[in-house]
Amino acid sequence: MSFTSNNNLHSDPNIILRDWQHAARLFSDQQFRLAPKLDFQYHVAFNINQAALKNANIVTRYGNEINMLAKSVALPKFEISVDPVNQYNRKKQIQYYHKPGDLQISFYDDNMGLINQLWQNYYSYYFADSTSAKTTGAYNRNATQSSNYITTPFGLDNSSTNPFFNYITIYQMARHEYVSVKLINPIIKSWDGNKLDWASTKTHDFQMTVAYEAVTYGTGQVKSGDPEGFQLVHYDNNPSPLTGVNPDPTVIDPSFVQALDIESVSASILNNTINTINTYQNTQSSSSPVITNTIATTSQPQIIGGTQGVLFPTATSSTNVTVASPVKLGI
Repeated sequence: MSFTSNNNLHSDPNIILRDWQHAARLFSDQQFRLAPKLDFQYHVAFNINQAALKNANIVTRYGNEINMLAKSVALPKFEISVDPVNQYNRKKQIQYYHKPGDLQISFYDDNMGLINQLWQNYYSYYFADSTSAKTTGAYNRNATQSSNYITTPFGLDNSSTNPFFNYITIYQMARHEYVSVKLINPIIKSWDGNKLDWASTKTHDFQMTVAYEAVTYGTGQVKSGDPEGFQLVHYDNNPSPLTGVNPDPTVIDPSFVQALDIESVSASILNNTINTINTYQNTQSSSSPVITNTIATTSQPQIIGGTQGVLFPTATSSTNVTVASPVKLGI
């Protein structure tokens, strides 16, 4: 259209100009099946090995709250190594290696210090330094003069064989359903406590970078406890004052989780809509005023509408009332 000159443009009287709803049909049809998801509809579940904790209450009592304090989380990304090779002078792309990319998770620094305790337990489980530093003389300047001076372990010499995180699962939710990504063998690659600032009014948070070995994917219906730990604590269970009516109660929203036949769903919704229109038309009163088919003309003075010299149709009473007969449009 942008390359067509105005004198080559023609209008078709049988085509009606559509409004914005015409374009929105892609996102609103079939219970918003193709509408974009929202970033804030997510849940993160940290499955922690209780044997790695100095204080098991972090999981048994506060485990679900740790899940809820995840301020933001990145979905996995993958780096795929591809090399071009020659096949009889034909270029062929060969993929030979893939690497799951690191992802970032940020936490709110809560007043209770729960997330701080999570990091301290992780750090002291894998690394002996923070515990050894409490021993007198462990970090003296002369600690390396003789082996007799070194009485505490350092670094990874902490006998940590089992993983701290059994797994981490990220859930993305929409329309009472979720898709999940489980990180296999996750470990913390970096931890950033972030700076404190007198001039700042922002909430403080922690940044964590996670490395992992593989991922698995899943789908399911959102309910209490599924996603893992969801809707179990600090959740508003009061029914919403907003209610809606399913066009067809026998039809479930189309999705990959339900694996429904989209065509049959569309036909059912259309049939229900037509029945609703029939019911509405058959219950209308025939005593309503009728608008006469007056055509706008420029020969009359201005009456309404704000356009000089144009008279627009107005509602008038008439003794010759046309009564519409009910017509069945149902399939």
